[in-house]
Amino acid sequence: MRNYLNGLAGLMMVGANNRMNRKTLRKIQEANEMNQEIVRYRPSQIEAFFEDTDPVESMFFSGGANSIRVRAMIRAIECACIQGYMVLVLHCGNAELEQGLNGYFGVSNVCLVNRSNPVYDPFAGASNAEIARLVVSSASKNNKINSVGRYYLNGVSDYIRSNHKSPRCYMFIKCPHLTLIDRVNNAESQGRINSSDARMIISQIMQGEVERGSIENFFHELSLQGSAVLARKTNAAYAMNLMEAARRRQIFSVDIQSGSNGLLINFLVNETEAVISQGSKMLIVTDNIRTGSSEALMSYIKRGGSSNGAIISSDDVFAEFGGSDNDFFAFAGKCSKLIISKHSSAYSCQKLSDAIGSYDKQEISSSFSRNVNYFGRWGVGSGQTENISIKHENIVKPEEIQRLNSDEVYILDKYSGELSYTSVI
Repeated sequence: MRNYLNGLAGLMMVGANNRMNRKTLRKIQEANEMNQEIVRYRPSQIEAFFEDTDPVESMFFSGGANSIRVRAMIRAIECACIQGYMVLVLHCGNAELEQGLNGYFGVSNVCLVNRSNPVYDPFAGASNAEIARLVVSSASKNNKINSVGRYYLNGVSDYIRSNHKSPRCYMFIKCPHLTLIDRVNNAESQGRINSSDARMIISQIMQGEVERGSIENFFHELSLQGSAVLARKTNAAYAMNLMEAARRRQIFSVDIQSGSNGLLINFLVNETEAVISQGSKMLIVTDNIRTGSSEALMSYIKRGGSSNGAIISSDDVFAEFGGSDNDFFAFAGKCSKLIISKHSSAYSCQKLSDAIGSYDKQEISSSFSRNVNYFGRWGVGSGQTENISIKHENIVKPEEIQRLNSDEVYILDKYSGELSYTSVI
């Protein structure tokens, strides 16, 4: 009987140790949840997570449903407009975004440039110097136009003006470069240009002749990339560009058709310099566009600042940086707000998880010992040692991002210091 009681006492000690272990585990789990600091909201509207005064210089919205990202973009654009920003939206055939912009802000406050409304002309209303600056700065590294090319471009602009016309982009695209000097001479002989102006135009063309090939290639490539959105001779009277939209205080949205149209994107981004130089703040919103497809866009994003903000929205924002950890985390580090939803790529989920950040996670490790006494009486003894250690772990694990539904989001608001979770209604 005594042996039986001793054995029972030993088993009771084991049970007590297990209860203490479960209690410790619960406390550690509660402490870890507190350290994660995730505020879990009931189903909410995504717009509720924006305040009118939220900093909009840098944000990104990644993954999940397009409709939710569109709503987030529109609310962020509204905040930007309230704060006095001029807004340029670049997207690739996102009709839902176009409809949302028109529906929310009204057609008089938005200029949509797309295949149905091809009115973009970066040269409309521009001076010779502005046209030359836009072309030279927008040329890609593979087809660089040196500064001497400005002379040639000025000569073309002056020739167009001598015919009592304002330079337009389609005129440069269709310019008969090989016979241009002959045309100037013919215009002089017919009395349409005086000899002084003719000599000046020919002099400029000759000074920049060395860059003629690069300029021809530039406008040939631009005509291919911008065929769906560039204004034509038939609708030149309705031509629009970023400067004109800024004058009218309109949101300027351009469907660039393909994210690979880097030259067209260069033109649009380089127009922002003129807007900023006039004292306006600029915000570029991109939707499913590779940042590396345009040298000007990548430079703009890296430069950052209160005068030139950027919001990047995409099915996968990390992928838009071409797999560059440095570029992605440099931008994410500047962002005031990150909205992250479901992704299919485990690799991107890891990077987005890293962007949210880590916390100090407590972990418990136990060592268990037991002894049995067979001498004179039977009994069981046990002992347990618990150690608590701290390790860094991502607040939101990659697999948690991958398992989200398309209407579930994590929202990291660095301005308020809150990380929240909700499903969007």
